[in-house]
Amino acid sequence: MKKLLSTLGLCTCIIGGVVGSQAVANDDNAQSIVGSVNTTWNNTFNSGDSVALAALYANKATLSPGNGEVLVGHEQIGQLFKSFIDNGVHNHSIETIDVYRAHNQIVQLGKWRAEGVNEKQEAISFGGVLMTVIEQDSDGVWLTRSHVWNMAN
Repeated sequence: MKKLLSTLGLCTCIIGGVVGSQAVANDDNAQSIVGSVNTTWNNTFNSGDSVALAALYANKATLSPGNGEVLVGHEQIGQLFKSFIDNGVHNHSIETIDVYRAHNQIVQLGKWRAEGVNEKQEAISFGGVLMTVIEQDSDGVWLTRSHVWNMAN
């Protein structure tokens, strides 16, 4: 019995080491994937194309812009971003703080920044914290499944 428990303990350590090593490799890959997704997202937003921006989200994606609302799907998400773009929000950027990958999903915690104008038409800069869940679809494309942010300045 002691030999069986020792063998099981050793196997657990070996398996844990292999899985742990794979997780580290996946975290590096996850950072790269998130960096690419963020670059595409920022470029699309900054180009002013709300339809193309909404297409970067999964069909039934959810988005909460920090006001208690939850938007679902391309149409609602596209309308929100169109309103931001139409009101002069531009120069959007994302700084990743941390990522976590599990299978075909990656969770990102980050900070976002953008520029715009206030009610007096004065240039302002604003930002906050965001959390996104990106998911790889059956074609291997990474799409945003969930996006939540707040605004703090």
